Amino acid sequence: MNAIKESIAQIRIHTNSDFYIVGGFIRDFLLKRDYNDIDLLLSEDVLAVAKEFAYGQEGSFIILDELNDAARVILKDKNLAIDFSRMRGKDILDDLMTREYTINAMALKVGQDGDFHWDNIIDPTNGKKDVENKWIRMISEKTFQEDPLRMIRGVRFAAQLGFDIEDATARAIKKYADHLMESTAERVSYELFQILKCNRTHYYFNMMDKHLNLLNKIFPEIEPMKEVGQCKYHVVDAWAHSLYTLNVAESIIYANGYFENHLREAYEDHTKKILSNGHTRIQLIKLATLFHDIGKPSAKRTDETGRIRFKGHELTGMEIAADISDRLKLSNKEKQFLCKIVKEHMWPLTLYRENDVSGRAIYDLFKNFGEDTLDVLLVSLADIIATRKLLHPHEEMGMYKVHIEYLANNYLTRFRGLVDLSHVLQENEVMEYFDIEDGKLVGQILEEVRKAIFFGKIPPEKERAIHYVQEEVL
Repeated sequence: MNAIKESIAQIRIHTNSDFYIVGGFIRDFLLKRDYNDIDLLLSEDVLAVAKEFAYGQEGSFIILDELNDAARVILKDKNLAIDFSRMRGKDILDDLMTREYTINAMALKVGQDGDFHWDNIIDPTNGKKDVENKWIRMISEKTFQEDPLRMIRGVRFAAQLGFDIEDATARAIKKYADHLMESTAERVSYELFQILKCNRTHYYFNMMDKHLNLLNKIFPEIEPMKEVGQCKYHVVDAWAHSLYTLNVAESIIYANGYFENHLREAYEDHTKKILSNGHTRIQLIKLATLFHDIGKPSAKRTDETGRIRFKGHELTGMEIAADISDRLKLSNKEKQFLCKIVKEHMWPLTLYRENDVSGRAIYDLFKNFGEDTLDVLLVSLADIIATRKLLHPHEEMGMYKVHIEYLANNYLTRFRGLVDLSHVLQENEVMEYFDIEDGKLVGQILEEVRKAIFFGKIPPEKERAIHYVQEEVL
């Protein structure tokens, strides 16, 4: 708070006009949440004031919208971002009434001395009460007509804060839900991935589906899933199963003691890594979990005995996942990840059913999945638990958990360190030692070395690897 007060006092030096602190900073203070950004509302000279302040503090000055006078100043030494905007309307009350939700329609006036007082919150829409009651409440239906994206943004606020959507607001969102896709794909995708960051994504996706009628506007493919899926192994439709699988996946991901410490730490480190576009693996894992059975409607068949089958649903699902990735404007790497998880999520179960955890079987699995191995294993575990728990609520699924842990441990201890063999034998060394110029052949030789180390034929040592290539490979 001291850094913010100091910065506000410095900004006051650069302007003679009144200005206000608005929005999320006030809400987060009331919720006792951490904050490192702040929004300011000025009536004039917005860009000039922001620029002078940035230069005086050796901060970064970024113009966000020159036409509408919006800029951002980033103070890295204080871990603080300050947004400057021009007031809309004739005064602060007029401006606050143009905002979408009451919890963001509060303001604090900055005094002549650069100070502000928490007892003097300007709150024309009772936002403070909604913060206390944990409600997301619209200011008026007009907000969704002006910008339909605000509907999904309301869900994002709810997910981030652990709030619920107030009833009248929910009815208004449902009323205007068809207009959501008037927003650009990039904006929708941004809000969606913000929800995927949160611990209870399954709860808010279920809200978007059942109560707000929003989710099928983003993913129309889920509607056919509600008509199929019930069979020998599933007591609910494919969509209900997918939402429950996401619920299970989140309960595993965010549990403190589900896995042993070394495996839990490995998953925590792995899933928080950025995959692409600033999106973490955990966000993409959740999306893949939601779509792992999305191919079932197109793969549904009835065999000669009258039994419903979904053979090949992972392949048709992969094609649908590719379409969804393109629609959300995901990167090629994200698209490949989603398609791989949807296509291969049955592989660990196949090994379990065949009781095959031989070295050859798990090596092939690791080789195919590569750095995505832990992700596929997690989706598979959540899928089977979600299936069995509805069939047999008291079943612990301990054996399948042991199976997944066995695969994960083997990947971490035996395979992951062999993906990059440069510490044992490098490509140029293979070319030099064996007078080979064919890059494809070099790759095949290194693969044989990798297998030999994995199967325990040789230790991970250069001399032994060279000898093995001489005697066994070439």
